[in-house]
Amino acid sequence: MRSILLTAKGAIRYLLSLHVLYCRPWSLLSSCLVVSCLAVIWGCATLVPAPSGEPFSQNDIAGLISLLREQGEEIVSFQGLGDLSFKEGAEEIEAKLLAIGARPFKMRLELTHPWGKPLFHIVADKRHVSVLSLADKKFFRGPPEALEVKYFFMFEADIDSAWKMLSGRVPIRPHVRAVSLRPYEITLYDSQDQIVEVISFSPGSLLVRSVSFPKKNLCIMLSEFSKTDTGFYPLGITIVKGQEDQLLEIRYKTFSMNKAIPDEVFHLNPPPNFEIIDLKDRGI
Repeated sequence: MRSILLTAKGAIRYLLSLHVLYCRPWSLLSSCLVVSCLAVIWGCATLVPAPSGEPFSQNDIAGLISLLREQGEEIVSFQGLGDLSFKEGAEEIEAKLLAIGARPFKMRLELTHPWGKPLFHIVADKRHVSVLSLADKKFFRGPPEALEVKYFFMFEADIDSAWKMLSGRVPIRPHVRAVSLRPYEITLYDSQDQIVEVISFSPGSLLVRSVSFPKKNLCIMLSEFSKTDTGFYPLGITIVKGQEDQLLEIRYKTFSMNKAIPDEVFHLNPPPNFEIIDLKDRGI
C-alpha cells in the first residue's frame, strides 16, 4: 500500500518545486502547516490490571495488541478542534486545526491562522487528495501518487493508519513477533528482526503514553487523557523527529467520535476564480 507520510523537509522541497512550475513561493507558514497536519492523533488502551513492575507476559502482549486493534475498528467517525504548533530549529508556527474523518477512511483537515484567516482545506481518501490553498487562490488535486502526498507529512503510514491516528487510535505496524523487554513496554519486530515500533504504557492505568518508530527516528508522546463512552483519548500530542529537529504539538479543545457526518463534508471544490492545478495531467 502506498505510503502517505514522510518528512517536513521533503514537503518543503516539493512545494517549492510546485512554485517553479505554477506559482510564487509558499511561505514557511504554509509549507510547515501542510507538512504537519496528518501525523497528529494517537490512542490508548482501555484500563486493564497493571503488572507489578515486570515485563509483560506473552499473554499480556497478545491481549494488549488485540485491544489496540479492536479500538481502531470501533471508531466510525471523529471530529477534533484545537491548536497546532510546529517548530523546526528556531522557527515556530501556530495555527488552528479542525480534523474530521469517517469510514471508509475519508479525512478532511482545515488549517486556520490564529487570528482567523483560513489557510488550507485538505480532503483525502485512498484514491484522491485535494488541497485548497485559500491564501493564494490555488486548488491542487489528483490521486495520491500524482500529488506526491508522501512529501507532505512526517512519517510513513498508509491511509488506514493515518485515519486511525487522527481518530485517536494506535496503528499497529506489520510485524512478525512482539516482546516485552522492559516493564510497561511492547517492542514489535519485522521479518528482518529489526524494531519497527515500541509502545510504552503508563504504570497503573496502562494508557499508551508514547509510540516510537526507531527506523524513522520518530517519537509520539501522549498526555491530557479524557474519558468518553468509547474509552480514553489524548487531548495533548507531541511528535518529535530528532534528526530534522522538528517538534509538532497538538492541544485538542474538543474531540468527539461516532457522530453522523454528512458525506458532503468530504467534497472539496474550488471557489470561482481559483486556479485549478491538476497534477496528474501535468505529469507531476
